[in-house]
Amino acid sequence: METTKVNFVVRADTSAGEIIAVVGSCEALGNWSHQKAVTLHPVEDAVGTWTATANVPKGAVVNYRYFKGFFLESKNAGGPCHVIVNVWETHHHPRTLTPTAAHLNVHDGQFGIQNGVCCVDSGWLTCQTEIRLRLHYSKSPPVSITKKKFKKSRFR
Repeated sequence: METTKVNFVVRADTSAGEIIAVVGSCEALGNWSHQKAVTLHPVEDAVGTWTATANVPKGAVVNYRYFKGFFLESKNAGGPCHVIVNVWETHHHPRTLTPTAAHLNVHDGQFGIQNGVCCVDSGWLTCQTEIRLRLHYSKSPPVSITKKKFKKSRFR
């Protein structure tokens, strides 16, 4: 199968340790598995710009999305890294390309913005679980600690 060398470029602000990655509908982009995503690398002379190259099937319609995440090294030597997705693009339709030439440069603009609309969300549809609590002021504490060893803890 013929392939096209695609250079992905996107602008994104990240926090310390956070990395931009692209995942998509073909094997070269991980077949929608965040564990197999292609990580982008920051461009040295362009702050906030990230880039990566992947060989995708020539002539095939390829859908893809970017995400921001943390890639944690495996505890076992040579083992797979653990990927924690922090924020991902959630537009109704993913980004799309259909490469026909030997090389293709894809400048996708700002992370999360597609056709002028910003649409991102936290997490990913994985085994990750996130619990968010919103506590409002009240006269009595909204949460009480009952274990004696935590009664005098700082998080009270």
